[in-house]
Amino acid sequence: MIHAVLGQLEKIENGKLYIEVNGLIFEVVVGETGEYEEKTNEKIKVYTKLIVSDDGITLYGFSTIEKLKLFEKLISVNKLGPKSALKILASSSVEELVSAIISGDVAKLSKLPGVGNKTAERIIMELKDSLKEFDVSLSEKDKKILEAIEALVTLGFSKSQAIKAVKKVASDKDTLDDIIKKSLKFLSNRH
Repeated sequence: MIHAVLGQLEKIENGKLYIEVNGLIFEVVVGETGEYEEKTNEKIKVYTKLIVSDDGITLYGFSTIEKLKLFEKLISVNKLGPKSALKILASSSVEELVSAIISGDVAKLSKLPGVGNKTAERIIMELKDSLKEFDVSLSEKDKKILEAIEALVTLGFSKSQAIKAVKKVASDKDTLDDIIKKSLKFLSNRH
């Protein structure tokens, strides 16, 4: 497929870049065009994903390879299309998105455009384990939360039960042991 387009930026219009490459002009959908506004008539490189759908063939573009990879992950989520994924990427940095997904932060994700609680939960459930390639520095609290969830799953709880319990009880001051103990207490009170 077309991995990237390297050429002269001819114009920007309605969330699309028009890039001239050896006499061909590619229409590349980028959604948010702010970072390209100053680059008209300059040579640019845009990483791309070609998507064929009932509506036609669309070339989506991204300024970095990380954005492209995260876009590919997002569109793999059930019921999340390219336009929604593009809006999500435009509203937050790759690091913030990956951190929110890995730490299971439904509240943060559901504030993104077009993402409700159910979609946020689906994104977390389907992508949480597949984002290891993204080098994101997690906060200490996020690291403890992830370890506590893994510990609870190891003890036989479902991943969704573990996420719900840890999110409910974890606070910034808690040690890993505190989070696990509070989560076990929370889970035992629910049965």
